[in-house]
Amino acid sequence: MKNELVQIAQKLLRDLYEMKQGELLVITADTLSDAEVVKATEEAAQLLGIQWATLWIQAPGGVAVAADKDIPGDGISALLMRADAWAEYNKMWIYGSSAYNEVMKNNKKLRHMCLTGATGDLLTHCIGDIRYDALQIFGEKLAAKISQARSMRMITAKGMDIRFENKKERPILKELGNAGKPGTNMLPGQIAWTPCIESVNGTLVFDGALAPVCGVPEEPVKITVKDGKAVEVTGGAEAEAYDRWLKSFGHPQMFGISHTGLGINPGAVLSGDILQDQRVWGSVTWAFGSIGGNLVPPDGVAGPSHSDCVALDATLIIDGREFFRHGEVVDEEFTELARKVREQ
Repeated sequence: MKNELVQIAQKLLRDLYEMKQGELLVITADTLSDAEVVKATEEAAQLLGIQWATLWIQAPGGVAVAADKDIPGDGISALLMRADAWAEYNKMWIYGSSAYNEVMKNNKKLRHMCLTGATGDLLTHCIGDIRYDALQIFGEKLAAKISQARSMRMITAKGMDIRFENKKERPILKELGNAGKPGTNMLPGQIAWTPCIESVNGTLVFDGALAPVCGVPEEPVKITVKDGKAVEVTGGAEAEAYDRWLKSFGHPQMFGISHTGLGINPGAVLSGDILQDQRVWGSVTWAFGSIGGNLVPPDGVAGPSHSDCVALDATLIIDGREFFRHGEVVDEEFTELARKVREQ
């Protein structure tokens, strides 16, 4: 497994980051991160002739801006200002923190990938086994379709039924493994965007991870949304915990829709880890809290933290026509492309 993990890490650095000999890779990790993944990435960099430095920190009590008070922001910024590439393995992500914002604003060459809490299994499923050529063709075509869509509806057998309109001028984030250009990238296998927030109405039901509060809930978490705001959270113990967490910030933006997304990584499996769960084929993600400037240019929408929640096996209806049905592609323009993506 160790040798296989090093080979996957080489694929990550060589094929996704497109790193060259002599460039500087900075790896960040916290006390909840997988040490074997960090070590494998260091060994891969060494084999490829890439300079590397690893920064370990105590896991903060929150994520994004909520991590500011617990992390050595000046030290993180100083190191990353010199980096060509950044592999963020922090379990409690610093993506979206003040340190992150400063670095991305001032280090214009930095290629960042948010690989929060990545494990060896996750890298194997979601990077090692994936046909990136097919994924990129499928993802680019799907993103183009979403960019032209007017109205959308998402339904699941567990009770989700949410409707919304799109704003065509907003970016569509294509997380397809292209980390060779400056900016932030995510684990491959998701298309994400911020719709017209005020148009989002209906019921969300989550049966995958609710980050950063919990993994897979024992009982699905139901959230009623009215005009882009969460107005009621119901379900079991995890729903109660999630509601308390949202309220703990005392900030209205934590109840506001941030973005949605579609999972299209054929290797991703339900794990309770948000990084992998929101890429499970046929899943949908909805997020609450802060909105990045990459989704709502130029400055996004400020909020004290951010949360991503996953629903599995979705039916997606785009302008009245089914695209996914219970998590499987049924749009005839995409079925052959989907088959190629899912070939091993």
